[in-house]
Amino acid sequence: MPRAHLLSGSALLIAFTVGAQDSPRYGRDKFRQLDQELPTPNEQRTASGAPGHAYWQMKADYNISVEIDETTGPTPKLTGKETITYHNQSPDKLDYIWLQLDQNIFEPGSDANTIRTSTIPDSVNFDQLSKWTKPFEGGYKITAVKDASGGTLKYTINKTMMRIDLPKPLSPGGTYAFTVEWWNWINDRMKVGGRGGYEYFEEEDNYIYTIAQFYPRMAAYMDYSGWMHKQFLGNGEFTLDFGDYTLSITLPGDHVVASTGVLQNESAVLTAEQRSRLAKARTATAPVFIVTPDEAKKNENKSADAKKSVGKKTWTYKATNVRDVAFANSRKFMWDGMNQPVGDPAPGSRTCCA
Repeated sequence: MPRAHLLSGSALLIAFTVGAQDSPRYGRDKFRQLDQELPTPNEQRTASGAPGHAYWQMKADYNISVEIDETTGPTPKLTGKETITYHNQSPDKLDYIWLQLDQNIFEPGSDANTIRTSTIPDSVNFDQLSKWTKPFEGGYKITAVKDASGGTLKYTINKTMMRIDLPKPLSPGGTYAFTVEWWNWINDRMKVGGRGGYEYFEEEDNYIYTIAQFYPRMAAYMDYSGWMHKQFLGNGEFTLDFGDYTLSITLPGDHVVASTGVLQNESAVLTAEQRSRLAKARTATAPVFIVTPDEAKKNENKSADAKKSVGKKTWTYKATNVRDVAFANSRKFMWDGMNQPVGDPAPGSRTCCA
């Protein structure tokens, strides 16, 4: 009897499967995902998912200038301008392009905020209460979107995504350059959370900034999905196209910066002694201080008047063939460095980490 029941169950499963395939909804369900419908392998990807002989990916180059101002508004403010040069390396003609607006997860009505769950403890202080009564007014304030000649481009913002309609289709092999200008309040990482933001040290009136996902950036256009323009919820990462970056960061003159890329203007931001230390660090086999602990202590312990008198400095970095950039800055930072070989060692040689 158990065997008979097993065979009956199998027959029922087979009948159900065949019936489902014969259903008019099979293969035409509006809610099925594209990757359930599209065949694999194809020219772009092998069955393993590896690149095929016709594989391609887009390229996006950025020239970004940002400034952090600690003196205005309820929190520090970041103002930015970027020129994006987008290379259409796909076989498709593009009528529009999509950008990610990651900072928009901090808008009070964002999807990231509306789906977040939390609990209220038995007792709360005023700082905790303000999190609910006065939510952080984050998100990008886009002030301009223009083409290379300065003409205004039509764009549409949908929460964490922005579509720009192109004046004419971007053909395969073509490039398109445009600029975006914006500003946003920087989030307090310790209260609001986020991948980047600031930490404030009240006893000395100093900040540490860790700035990530800070600029409008190209959404990926893929062979298997088209534009990847799902809403960003803050608890994951999206793939990005590779490109070349120039990043200029304007800050109070006593801040020290760590950034993606190679510093281009050390003579404009470092003292003669610090430049000498940096030169030694490039060939050193043990860490060399470029900004010493004593220098960092003097910076963080400055009076309010001394901080105002330091002026501004612009740190410029370049990075080639990377998918993203980020930076950190503070007057509290020390900086040390040493030479560290990267890549495959020469035959017979050995490398070691200090």
